[in-house]
Amino acid sequence: MTKLPTIPADWAAHHAIHYQFLANQQVMLQDDQRVAAYYQGIAKNRADFADKIVLDVGAGTGILALFAAQAGARKVYAVEPTAVAEQAKQLVQQAGLGTRIEVIQSRVSELELPEPVDIILSEPWGFFLLHERIVEAVLDARDRFLKKNGRIFPCRARLWIAPFCDPRLYDAWRTKVGFWQQSDYYGIDLSRLEQAAESEIMSMPALGPVDPRQIMAPAVAYPLDLETMDRQQLGHIEIPFEFGFGFDTPIHGIAGWFDVEFLGSGGSVTLSTAPIHPPTHWWQLRFVFTEPIALRRGDVLRGTLGLTTNAQASYDVSFDGILNGSERLRPTTFRMESYTWWSAPVE
Repeated sequence: MTKLPTIPADWAAHHAIHYQFLANQQVMLQDDQRVAAYYQGIAKNRADFADKIVLDVGAGTGILALFAAQAGARKVYAVEPTAVAEQAKQLVQQAGLGTRIEVIQSRVSELELPEPVDIILSEPWGFFLLHERIVEAVLDARDRFLKKNGRIFPCRARLWIAPFCDPRLYDAWRTKVGFWQQSDYYGIDLSRLEQAAESEIMSMPALGPVDPRQIMAPAVAYPLDLETMDRQQLGHIEIPFEFGFGFDTPIHGIAGWFDVEFLGSGGSVTLSTAPIHPPTHWWQLRFVFTEPIALRRGDVLRGTLGLTTNAQASYDVSFDGILNGSERLRPTTFRMESYTWWSAPVE
């Protein structure tokens, strides 16, 4: 089991700077799919929150803590490491819930609470679920503060992957590489840097909307149970896959997305970031191959997509595949924190 590397202080500080601004909080609050799922996931399970003690990890402006109080929570500890905690206090006071919601500006690793909690409530998801490595803080809080048989909302998550075909995306990435082939750039030979540029550019995932028609085989899922999994399991995850193809097609890489599930006594609510669902601010993430893979009807692609934590608050991603049981494909690695926005031009 891979030991989780410590996130350097400068990366933690960068994260704090990013999320302390209300403009960045607004992006999340205006994500209707996100907010509605959390509201419904809590409201549908009011019986689980009634008269309970709740810990909101990464509270931001305190919206989820307010939802928990509306559902009848007796006490909510809203923990937020950035300066936006001051704005959360204002919203709590304006709602008249200052005696039931206590906003605490602290990192989870430095947090002390006067009592254990019945429920942990959080929205720690980054792109492809795990970017920014905030899920670790939720499991840390679980191990330190959650009562035996306590609950986490959402309690389950799934990573989804599928092969995609998108010539325009692939061409855009190769065009970036092509810039470095110039031997006479104002009299300077850039071509010496082409190999390094290719390695860097092709390791950069594409963040943005995926047309469902670009998915070339049924997606496979990797489940995560946030209530039971060992925190160290987040250090390295291997997603096994087997994709069968019913038609001839090239594939240009692997697309990834996630969903999370609220499961309580009142029922289940799922928040999905899949291409077939309305968009969220997480979109989908695509890992672009250095060279396309030409597939024919009846071909089977097996292998693993590996995710290993790095010190940049994210993951290194590796693709290892075998075609039709014998042809080993070129291994490819990506750096999730170097994602680049991509949206196809309107035709």
